[in-house]
Amino acid sequence: MRCRVRLLIAVGLLAGGRGGGVCDEPKIPGAITVAAADSRDRQRADLVADGHNDAAQLQEAMARLGKNGGVVRLLPGHYRLDSAGSHVDVPSGTTLDGGGAAVLECLVSGQQGALRFTDVHDVVVRGVRFTSTGDDKAAMFAMMNVGTGKSRDVTVRDCRFSGFRNYALRMNMPGTGFRFIHNHLEEMGRVGKGGSAINGARMIDSLIGWNTVRRCGVDAGDWAIYVSGGGARNLQIVGNTIRDCAAGIKDLGDGSDRKILIARNVIEGITRGRSIALGGCRDVMVTGNMITMGNGGAGIGTETSVHHVVISNNIIDMNGRGRQGGSGIGIASDDSSFVTINGNQVFGGHPDSVCLHVATVRHGVISNNLLRVSKGRVNGGDVGGCGIRIGRPSTPHDWHLLVSGNRIHSPITRNVGIHLVAGGTDSVKSHVQLLHNTVDGFQFAISLDRQVGGRYSDVTIRGNTSTRSPLVAKQSRADRRVVIQGNSEPVR
Repeated sequence: MRCRVRLLIAVGLLAGGRGGGVCDEPKIPGAITVAAADSRDRQRADLVADGHNDAAQLQEAMARLGKNGGVVRLLPGHYRLDSAGSHVDVPSGTTLDGGGAAVLECLVSGQQGALRFTDVHDVVVRGVRFTSTGDDKAAMFAMMNVGTGKSRDVTVRDCRFSGFRNYALRMNMPGTGFRFIHNHLEEMGRVGKGGSAINGARMIDSLIGWNTVRRCGVDAGDWAIYVSGGGARNLQIVGNTIRDCAAGIKDLGDGSDRKILIARNVIEGITRGRSIALGGCRDVMVTGNMITMGNGGAGIGTETSVHHVVISNNIIDMNGRGRQGGSGIGIASDDSSFVTINGNQVFGGHPDSVCLHVATVRHGVISNNLLRVSKGRVNGGDVGGCGIRIGRPSTPHDWHLLVSGNRIHSPITRNVGIHLVAGGTDSVKSHVQLLHNTVDGFQFAISLDRQVGGRYSDVTIRGNTSTRSPLVAKQSRADRRVVIQGNSEPVR
């Protein structure tokens, strides 16, 4: 018992030697704490910003970390950048941590990058709220990657962005290992034209994931996520939620964009452009996205030619705002090749819209899609949409196309389930196989349309089922080697 009392007395004396048991917050090596002019507990900070042009204090804090880097912690408060040229160059090895309550106010008209990355590596920006004025005097970008293209391993996460004229992140030079994840972007790009959230030009081995983008952009060219300029490789755009924006996700390269994955994104209420747009890229997979179309363009579409692209297992609801007349999936560019459209569900839309429209694809597959068109009244008459339309007048190339295992439904006997179009003088569309498709409703299940002298060659229509309408319309003696056999259609 005496030993226990002595031990308690010893512990009490030790505690008394440290000021009655109350210890100061331990100092962590490699960490600098910065307070804003309006922060509470400013006495805890190593540096206190003056509330005017706080870039100087932020830059000083990063310089104090030394060549080995460390963490700059921002206490809750408002940090102002309101003088010309007031940006912060983030050095390698730095983590800027706003804790979710530090607000970086970018108040310089036309400012290009409040934070800049110049050939840096191992940088993290997290928990910072970036704001600008949201009008025609707003800053252009929150962050910019510049230099000679050597930046790598830069992560921006758990940040919030609002009020900028263009992008949260602008990639002026290539970057490797960029991670733009779990951020929230709102009311971006609301003035003029030029962008709304993130410009991921020339991102290599990078990820844009699990961000939320809302009410961004005003024009069809204002994208929530825009991959541009060419040179993107091994880029994943996954798990993002995009709502009520002018346009959704766009990858428009110069032909050098490769290995792009656009997957599991939720896109709702696009008002101007496409929900997902592709062009100038190859080796692309668009899969598992859920799209509720607004009154903009196609759900998934192309702007220039694409090659080796897979569009699979997406759900596209065309019954969004306005029930617009664009295609659910549209490959509109000539010279596209090796395109696979498989396992998608597309339904609804304007009464004369098309669920799936392919203008010209060489060596393509359209298979196992579930398509349900809409109906309505246009000019006083009942109208129904088209399931699959392949070709357009003046398309220049043969198809080499397999259309197989699709299920297409119409609530009324109008329009065509699968509509092939051959057009142009001496235009021959060839090597098309329509196999084992099921067509329910429509005026005709399959139509071979010829415009301005077009004709067909080497076409096989076999094993298809039409439940309520004649199988094939518009056959012609000008065609060569068209085989129609083993199909099922109603008795006339």
